[in-house]
Amino acid sequence: MKLALYAGVLVTSAAVVVGCAATKSMLGMGDPIAERQQLMKDQGAAMKSIQDKVKAGQHQAIGPDAQKLVETAKRIPSLFPQGSVDPKTSRAKPEIWQKWPEFQANAKTLEAKATALAAISKTGTAEATGAAVADLGKTTCTHCHNSFRGPEIKK
Repeated sequence: MKLALYAGVLVTSAAVVVGCAATKSMLGMGDPIAERQQLMKDQGAAMKSIQDKVKAGQHQAIGPDAQKLVETAKRIPSLFPQGSVDPKTSRAKPEIWQKWPEFQANAKTLEAKATALAAISKTGTAEATGAAVADLGKTTCTHCHNSFRGPEIKK
């Protein structure tokens, strides 16, 4: 009886450990600095693709790239947990946490403007799409980086 009880506790404990590990993995709770740097690289690639398509006159093809920005924007705040600063690897400024509502609002603005960009690219002119792309870059990416990203890290 004791052996069966012990085995049951062991199996339950193992299930809890595996469940926690799976939850941690699903929530992206690994290295937040590395995860957010990858997210920003993905966003940069999406913006470059959008700009290249607009320059090539393919503004109606930017929908998937704009949607990538929408989805990644939703994840930005979760990748900046309090204190996730490392001056050797991260350009995140302490102002992120000092002005947290403003930082969150920037991510929401990016999400909203990327959503609008996806819609404009389907129904608008090339000029309207180009203007929306320029606005998105200035009012979201550049604005947030100027406020919350430090200088290049010299290696």
